[in-house]
Formats: sequence, structure tokens, C-alpha cells
Amino acid sequence: MLKFMSFTLAILLLLTACNSESSEEQQSPEEDSNLIEEGSENAVEEQTDDEETVYIDLSTFFMPDTSTATFLGEGNEYASFTLRTVYMDDQHIATYEDNGGTVMLKVYRVGENAVELVKEQTEFYEDFVASSEELEALQPIRTYLTLPLEVGTVIENWTVTETDATGETPFQKFKNAIVLESEETENAMNKTYFAEGYGEVKREFRMQEEGQEEFVVTSVLESVEIE
Repeated sequence: MLKFMSFTLAILLLLTACNSESSEEQQSPEEDSNLIEEGSENAVEEQTDDEETVYIDLSTFFMPDTSTATFLGEGNEYASFTLRTVYMDDQHIATYEDNGGTVMLKVYRVGENAVELVKEQTEFYEDFVASSEELEALQPIRTYLTLPLEVGTVIENWTVTETDATGETPFQKFKNAIVLESEETENAMNKTYFAEGYGEVKREFRMQEEGQEEFVVTSVLESVEIE
């Protein structure tokens, strides 16, 4: 009887040892470490993706509030102009462009992903006044800017062609300027340079007729004064 119990105990000890070795083979400490490292890498990748998402405040593509910018023009008598900018509320910005012949009022609505032109009127010689309700009631006329501001983005009849251009102006040299181009005809092209903190800093119109010298009209930022 004692021999039988000893034999049975030996069998049980052997089975227990085999089960322990089987468990270690199924999930070794090294494998656990690999799983932890893989999980950490995934977390780092997710964090990196989040860090790459950069928020752009589209209101920075306008001149400062209560500022008057002077643009020096060449090639046309109306290429020189002044641009007065007024922030009407958190979403609406009004600009008054005076080229000596007329004053053009434009009102923009700034959203998270786009800027829309909601009012445009020539021969506007007074300050535009409107309540918040009246501003909200204005209907979009066209899209002025939209995200992402990267090469290839199409905004109405404009296309982003550069995001790291240099805008040479009498005011300063703007690096990392965003360039939008619009083809008016087969031989005519408009180009606008945008810089953060100022908005439009340079405009170009180029037309090349066959057998004729290229016709160029430019308007470049010369000064900015804030009231």
C-alpha cells in the first residue's frame, strides 16, 4: 500500500512539473517583453500622429485689427492701394480697399476650416455697421481660403502652387509664403502671396500675348500702420 501511494505521488509530481514547463513555453518572459514593446511602439505612433495634427487659425491670414496697409503698385494706375482691416467680431472681418478710384468693401466669415466672402460692395465710403444677427444672416458668396493649405488644394478657381515661397516686398521679405494661382485665360495668370500674420502681401497679374512683350501688374506690401 505504501509503495502504491509513493508511486502515485511521484506521478502527480511529474504531471505538475510538465504543466509548469508547458505554461512557460506558451508565454515566456521574453515574449511578454516583446508584447509590451510592441504596445509601446503603437502608443508612440499614435502620439506622433496626434502631434503632427497642427491647428491653423485662418484669421492669421488677414492684416491686424484696425490696421491700414499700403501697397505699392506697378503696371497699372489702380495697382497701388490702401487696405484697412477691421475685426467686427470673433468670426467676421471687414476690409476696405481704396485704389484711388473706388473703395471696395469685403466682409469675410472665418471658420475652423474655411474663410468665406459673405459681402462685397464697391463705392462703399462709410464704415460697415451690422449686428451679430445681421452678420450671421449674410450668405456666402465664394470661398476665400480653405484647409489644408498645401500644394494642390483647389479653392474655387484658385490653386495652391507653393507653400514655401519667398515674397519680396518693400515692407519685408516673407519666407514660407503660400502662393495661390488662378488662370484667367490661356495667356493670363493671377498670383497671390499669403503670409501668416498679414494675409495678402503681394499680387501679380501676368499676360503674355504671342509676339508681344509680357504685360505685368504687381501690388506689393509697403507699410502697415495700426491705429
